[in-house]
Amino acid sequence: MNLLLTQAFLVTLLLSKVYAQINPTELEKAAKFVPNGYSVLRVAQGDLNNDTINDLILVLNKKGEESLSTSEHPVKRKVLVLIAKLDKSYILAAQNENVIYYYNYDPNFKDAFVDLNIKKGMFSIDHYGGFAQRWGRTTTFDYDVSKKKWYLTRDAFETFESTDVEKTTKEKKYTAKDFGKTAFESFDIYKERN
Repeated sequence: MNLLLTQAFLVTLLLSKVYAQINPTELEKAAKFVPNGYSVLRVAQGDLNNDTINDLILVLNKKGEESLSTSEHPVKRKVLVLIAKLDKSYILAAQNENVIYYYNYDPNFKDAFVDLNIKKGMFSIDHYGGFAQRWGRTTTFDYDVSKKKWYLTRDAFETFESTDVEKTTKEKKYTAKDFGKTAFESFDIYKERN
């Protein structure tokens, strides 16, 4: 990635409070993984593989997705898992284009992607949308040390009527017992769960 693109990447990240606690040097190292035509929508930092070294997850969106992405022609977002090495560089450990809903997936909220959280050896992705009937979804992946991969461990759904949350809330929680062993790279958020 050229210097101008790297600088633009860093300025974009530094202006956002989401990235305020991530060292700018770490962000500069991650910039080389961002393909042309994409920008960073979200970054999270934490120990993803239980080695006590902070790693990164980047959520990338295609530039101009707001005007390009439709239900007929969705512009999917990339999620990159970057593992820190002892020499303080990063390697791309995993990626997936079907783990975060595309822009305009929910016609009311447009951007249903809410948050990305890392805790030791795991990460979760949160979505939220709807209008009168609201919905939420939290998808969680845990690290398997023996396989050196992240696997889906929980996929939780919640719906409720915005006018009466307490009486209308419904939850469905799926675990590996329901969906089997699903690697992060193979997960498809668009696949229906029974």
